[in-house]
Amino acid sequence: MRMSVGDYLLKRLGEIGAHYLFGVPGDYNLWFLEQAERSNHIEFVGCCNELNAAYAADGSARICGISALVTTYGVGELSAIGAVAGAYAEGVPIVCIIGAPPLGAMEGHALVHHTLGDGNFVNMLNCHREFSVAQARIEPANARYEIDRVLRCCWLKKRPVYLQLPSDVAATIIEAGDASLELCPPISDPTQLSIAIEQIVNRVADANAPAILLDGDVGRFGLTQSLIRFIQTHSIPFATLPPAKALIDETHDLYLGTYRGGGSSPETRDAVEAADCLVCVGVRFTDTSTGFFSHQLQLNQLVCIRAFDVMIGTMYLSAVVGHELLNGLIGAVPPRPKRILPPRAKPRVRRVKSGQVLTQESFWQRMQHFIRINDIVLTDVGTCLAGVAGLEMPKGVTVIGQPLWAATGYGLPALLGTLLEAPSRRQILFIGDGAFQATAQEISTILGRGLRAIIFLINNYGYTIERLILGGASAGYNNVNQWRYAEAISFFDTNGRASSYRVGTEGELEAALTEASRSESLVLIEVVMNRMDAPKALVHFARKCAEFNYLQGPAAPGIASINLAGW
Repeated sequence: MRMSVGDYLLKRLGEIGAHYLFGVPGDYNLWFLEQAERSNHIEFVGCCNELNAAYAADGSARICGISALVTTYGVGELSAIGAVAGAYAEGVPIVCIIGAPPLGAMEGHALVHHTLGDGNFVNMLNCHREFSVAQARIEPANARYEIDRVLRCCWLKKRPVYLQLPSDVAATIIEAGDASLELCPPISDPTQLSIAIEQIVNRVADANAPAILLDGDVGRFGLTQSLIRFIQTHSIPFATLPPAKALIDETHDLYLGTYRGGGSSPETRDAVEAADCLVCVGVRFTDTSTGFFSHQLQLNQLVCIRAFDVMIGTMYLSAVVGHELLNGLIGAVPPRPKRILPPRAKPRVRRVKSGQVLTQESFWQRMQHFIRINDIVLTDVGTCLAGVAGLEMPKGVTVIGQPLWAATGYGLPALLGTLLEAPSRRQILFIGDGAFQATAQEISTILGRGLRAIIFLINNYGYTIERLILGGASAGYNNVNQWRYAEAISFFDTNGRASSYRVGTEGELEAALTEASRSESLVLIEVVMNRMDAPKALVHFARKCAEFNYLQGPAAPGIASINLAGW
């Protein structure tokens, strides 16, 4: 079978599960966009700028498993690279397709626009080497092999990849074959798998108080269901690091809470740090996940399971696939007595005081009972991330944020991606005023497609998280120019498809929530807060951040005898 290079790439994108191609047109990618317009494999979604397009692709991939981005060479791809780097840090698979100058121009080192004018056509690819797990320049002679190789890496490693598509190559006809893209997952080495099962079975069987700690990679690599069966079969309590928020039902009888080192609740911290066998699944001990390395874990008590390898104490096995190991453990670990944890305190319903000025505490208490089963909750950094982290999520809720990369403005364009992938689920975004100003344009695309969401915009007159770290209320560098946020929505709403409210009291919030629950369109609720008001967890985090950055130098990693930062 023969087809053009562009059509072959679009076909392969459909095969790996990408539904949308987010991007911005530029003269080097127009032929490929023409091909995408008539493709039945994937749909192009034009965004307001390349940075937002990459964030939208990130949000899409969080729901469906993989997504794609298209930009033009140089000026476009560098605009998007901050979001691509964020996807790399957070473990989100995005196929980055760059419309490049004609192949002859690159081979001849021509001084063309969107370049540095020096004839160098390797520099852009080199930039992306740091933020992708595979890269290629597509040429007619290598197109089929390189496209398949790079897409396999994206699917397997769950991180961005980079394909440079010269403008004159997209239409070139190649021999495509008729076989589907081969996506055979890796398998465990039988000997290593047997050793891992034996070692872990012995550790769990001998433990009096085992526990499980999981992180975001559990969801990325499809380990969730195997892990749930392991937890339930052997009655082992579990805690989550912040990136794994709500990955497993937080109403589960064996749920210990969110572990973040010294920032954890005493009950959660005691259960995790006192475990005599702590099974860590997909875990990375980052500063934001551990309260700036305030975790106290002993290496000899740890079993660290990742997607394709495992570390048991000091023993490292390089060829053990995570889901095979978890499935093998389910039947191999001897039955344990059913563990009954003390009942967790139920979030109390707070009586609304209509004239009472809203605070962070009262707002998040109300949100605890506003979020419903099966919602998708997105959060930007700062007070929003801290507030969402403190909620107990109902069953089936998906939480999406960027706790490691922590880019201001991520949430709004990511919402575009999640809305396209799951339009039937209610979606809620929490975003600060500074973050909203960074990426507000993508409201236009959301409205243009008639998508529905509820956006809570926390207006606390600037960057409260930064004020808490350094500078306080008086530091002018943490201020942002005030917008009329509740009115600004109408600027993007040319067809009356949105409503907005500005609230500052509990009674005003209650009225806005009632209207939002009835609405069939997008709703923006501007929530006015005091500039120094913040969730208690954020105040603690900011204090630790200030100490780490400015007072005492690099902190110890918090684990005896070895630094497991890479895990």
